Amino acid sequence: MSALYPAPSPAATTWLATLRTTLASLADQVRHAPPIDVETLAAYLESESPEAAELGDAVLATLEEFEPVISGLTMSFGLVPSTMLIALGRGEEIGEIDPVVASALGEVGEIRPLTSSGTVTIEKDGRATTLIAGTTVAAPIGPVRISWPDRDDVWLCAVPAAANPVATARAALERILPHAGVGRAHLRTAPAGNRRAAPTSTPRTAPAALHAALLSIDPTADPDLVMARLEGWRAALEQLHRGAVAVHWEQA
Repeated sequence: MSALYPAPSPAATTWLATLRTTLASLADQVRHAPPIDVETLAAYLESESPEAAELGDAVLATLEEFEPVISGLTMSFGLVPSTMLIALGRGEEIGEIDPVVASALGEVGEIRPLTSSGTVTIEKDGRATTLIAGTTVAAPIGPVRISWPDRDDVWLCAVPAAANPVATARAALERILPHAGVGRAHLRTAPAGNRRAAPTSTPRTAPAALHAALLSIDPTADPDLVMARLEGWRAALEQLHRGAVAVHWEQA
């Protein structure tokens, strides 16, 4: 091993192996799409992914080999290509980007790393506030106010995708609750079950329940405003997971 050019870490080599295996397995399942600039994509990957940053020319070689697959997947998922590849290499599930986020992917830097999103707009006192809940390949962020091309009040909260939707929603709520004005809370989860259906119908899986007991509210905060914030974030989180998670508030 060279002293000046050490070998890539196990995490980096595993990431590349997983990425290559995944792309190869999808080669026959993607539609033809316009080609992408693999050199520019490699530069983005090396700046956005710690795994890719260790791999040098191996990243570009992989992109060149699988360019038709990558371009097809980019068209199918609608994600930033580097974000999509980072997630695939980590074995993460790619969700769905909502139309509001999709329309601004090329203009708002904070949403580049999102692999899925849920967006709601709340009207209160004549003002519109947009809340975006997302999963990200970057570090957790928010809730934080971000600039948006045609909206005045936009907030983002994004966390890395966990092993299941309810764990992801819980991680987001742990950031949202104190920001919304909740001093203390207790979170608990209940597994998904089967909804009752007509005798001739197939039972439908009910969403997993995430219960948040609101133990204390910031005494300086307006309780109605706190609940309005929480209701907005609940709607964004439930949209993010497309009905797989239901959030419930419990008053202490």
